[in-house]
Amino acid sequence: MGTIFTSSSLRTLFATFIFAFFSLNLAGQTTHQVAVTDFAFTPSQLTITAGDKVVWTNTGAMGHNVNGMKATFASNPESFGNSVGLNWTYEFVFNTAGTYDYHCDPHLTGMKGKVIVSPKSAEPLKLTVNFTAMNPHIGQTLWLAVIDKATMMEIGRIKTTAAQAFSIEVPGIEVGKSYWVNFFADHNKNGVYNLPPADHTWQRSLDNVTGNSVIDFAHNTTFTDIAWKTKLTLRFTSMTPHVGQKLTLFVRDNMGIDLDNVVVPSVAGPNFDVLSWVIKPGMSYNLDFYADHNKNGVYNAPPADHAWRLPLTNVKSDTIVSFVHNTFFTDIFLPTKVENLTGNLDNIRLYPNPASNYIELKLPVNYEKVSSLKVYSIAGTLIHQKVFSGNAEYLRYDLSNFRSGIYFMEINAGSKRDILKFMKQ
Repeated sequence: MGTIFTSSSLRTLFATFIFAFFSLNLAGQTTHQVAVTDFAFTPSQLTITAGDKVVWTNTGAMGHNVNGMKATFASNPESFGNSVGLNWTYEFVFNTAGTYDYHCDPHLTGMKGKVIVSPKSAEPLKLTVNFTAMNPHIGQTLWLAVIDKATMMEIGRIKTTAAQAFSIEVPGIEVGKSYWVNFFADHNKNGVYNLPPADHTWQRSLDNVTGNSVIDFAHNTTFTDIAWKTKLTLRFTSMTPHVGQKLTLFVRDNMGIDLDNVVVPSVAGPNFDVLSWVIKPGMSYNLDFYADHNKNGVYNAPPADHAWRLPLTNVKSDTIVSFVHNTFFTDIFLPTKVENLTGNLDNIRLYPNPASNYIELKLPVNYEKVSSLKVYSIAGTLIHQKVFSGNAEYLRYDLSNFRSGIYFMEINAGSKRDILKFMKQ
């Protein structure tokens, strides 16, 4: 028996359709159509997102159905399907990610279909900090950073101009993690962080995140020294020749001392950023970096490896340095502050180089007995020495207590005095 629609029922049906349509669109759900004709599902394969709906419509002259039951396809994450019949519409919302197979029972040999359901991409959680009563800082620069308490790594940094009331949003917080939220107003307007009360500085705690989070902050004078760090971003572009290679950055002060050593184990693409947090306003640095172009795991002078030096002078505040790949190489391990250290190499060498916990001195068989070894910093300062009585088991040098950086080893053997350069990783 057919269904009879009155004008009232049609209005109700239409209203229900409109409500359902807007509900689905507000929820971000997508509806996918599959035509069921004689001996075919069209399209026979769909790729959708969890939460999407699939609607099958049978327009064929024969009886068909959709059978995606787990009893038939055990690997399906969920069961779905309907009974064999004519002129039907069947719909199912796929909420669970996975691959679903189905077929038509009367025509299971050739009438098959597949639905691939991808998981929903989760919206990144965000922290919102609402500032009020900030009258003392209207028009001043305000900095805010969110720091993971477990790793002490920044997940976001924002610079803005303060108003009487305003908000800052930082995406990237994660469920279950805890964070420090550090911020300061540049009250003395010198463009850098200064201890309170010269600048007004605060710290708040965000613990055990469960979702999008809000911190409400009203201006006060309960200040905290947040030990704000100046951020260096070395922005690489066109690094195509070094994709897949190791890249190492050394941040060195004007005495040649290594302050930071950042390693990118494998360059993922031609454009990327490397970050460091050791620079300070008013200071100058050399940014020395190299790509392990010959892939032997150690530094070799160009062109075997590709190495560059960029000067960074008179840091003001957070700094972005841009670098475009070129072939103007620099040997970044050449002595710069040890003009008084000279000698002949005589085919002796240090291995491994760079080194981690120890380094060994390799000598030719006719080399005189070593009487002493001295280690100098790249600035030429004597930092360690050892006296030996022979060449046998004593030529392994313990580096476990050394900071990462570049050093020079002086080998004294009889009348000989040789200098070798090495790196502690």
